[in-house]
Amino acid sequence: MKFSKILVIGVIILTFSACCPKIKKKVEEKEWTKEVSILKPEEKKVEEKIEGKATPEEVKKAIKGEELPIPEFKKDRKFVKPEEVSSELTKIFENIYFDFDKYDIRQDAAETLKKIGDYLLKNPDIKILIEGHCDERGTREYNLVLGEQRALSARRFLVIMGVSPRRLYTVSYGEDMPADPRSNEEAWAKNRRCEFKIEVEK
Repeated sequence: MKFSKILVIGVIILTFSACCPKIKKKVEEKEWTKEVSILKPEEKKVEEKIEGKATPEEVKKAIKGEELPIPEFKKDRKFVKPEEVSSELTKIFENIYFDFDKYDIRQDAAETLKKIGDYLLKNPDIKILIEGHCDERGTREYNLVLGEQRALSARRFLVIMGVSPRRLYTVSYGEDMPADPRSNEEAWAKNRRCEFKIEVEK
């Protein structure tokens, strides 16, 4: 009789021992699932940070100098000068300048664009308008094209830095909006430029 009781108790202990690892595994899986569900909001935040950045394909195209589609410029968009937003942005979004009849990015312009690119990468919701300008020499038609190339060069530089092209609008004013209306070398140097405007809500 005693032996049969001992045998029954032994079988119960063995059965319980066999079940324990399975129970433990289920508990661990439950805890792991809980951890994953806790991490999901953080993962979403990471995804949000990625928004506003150029894709690897877009960066490659920019490096090769290939065309990057420009987002449609809608009339309901409003872009303002950096000084109308804050003094901090005025220091970041400074004008960049070009040599006569050129649209390649000079070293001093590259330093300014790096500051602008860094700011845009840290603030993925901001969109900007890049304006291309020229001095008065040359025909109006030629200067409109040259102004566009200057704006596109600045845009390409920012895309290579990783800024999404969907955040970068461009427009050319050619010689129509001089920073300095005089007709001399000093004025012309000021007029060969790109200006940056920041989108704000209307």
